[in-house]
Amino acid sequence: MPRPAKASAGSQSLERGLDVLEVVEAEGAEIGVREIARRLALSPTIVQRMVTSLAKRGYVDRDAGTARYRLGYRALALGAHSGAGSDYIVSARRELERLARDHSLNGFVAVLHGGRAVYLLAVQAEAPLAIKVAPGSEMPLHSTAAGKVLLAAQSDAEARNLLGSGKLAAITPHTVTDPAAVVAGLAKVRKQGFATVSEENIRGVLSVGAPIRDREGKVLAALSVAFPKYLDSAVTLQSITPLVVAAAQRISRAVGGSTS
Repeated sequence: MPRPAKASAGSQSLERGLDVLEVVEAEGAEIGVREIARRLALSPTIVQRMVTSLAKRGYVDRDAGTARYRLGYRALALGAHSGAGSDYIVSARRELERLARDHSLNGFVAVLHGGRAVYLLAVQAEAPLAIKVAPGSEMPLHSTAAGKVLLAAQSDAEARNLLGSGKLAAITPHTVTDPAAVVAGLAKVRKQGFATVSEENIRGVLSVGAPIRDREGKVLAALSVAFPKYLDSAVTLQSITPLVVAAAQRISRAVGGSTS
């Protein structure tokens, strides 16, 4: 009887890398190398080599402060939109970098994944206000412009289910905490094609979000920017909104998507 062939070194490394990804995903939060190694019965040295390679490719993200890992933007993009892939990520990063460079706007891309909203991309502008966000971290649905765009992509019933029936977290004095009121406002977001937030998530900060769509018109993700309320009298929700909407539409067109 023939003996089963041994796995090659390359396939073994691939399997171990996938095992590491599955452990990080199952954790649902940050996890350290030693804990991953314990769960997989591998040496920490092998696991460290795996996560370092995965981090270089964007599949896991390392928190510089804690040295722990979470899923990276590429893994989240693939998981959230297996049909569309992560093709829009390259275009989105280019648009965010342009908004940061030309308009001093902090920019983000977020998706719904597993019933939660997570950041895939974050580009910080060279501006007085820096909003530190790590890819893979969660975001509030009810108090952010991107969150409201993602909610508006759902039916009202689905949005209510995502928000829950209880009072929402009052992140600032301006946060809308009634789920029914948040859902009622989604009709306007759908009609106008963008969402705005005024100091609902961070005091003194305004935000605009717009949808990135695939070729069927389905919302893949939300593109958003945030900026200080009093940074410049010429920088307002009214002046920034067209820039964000146009950027989201260019990303949608780049992947063959609809712009409305």
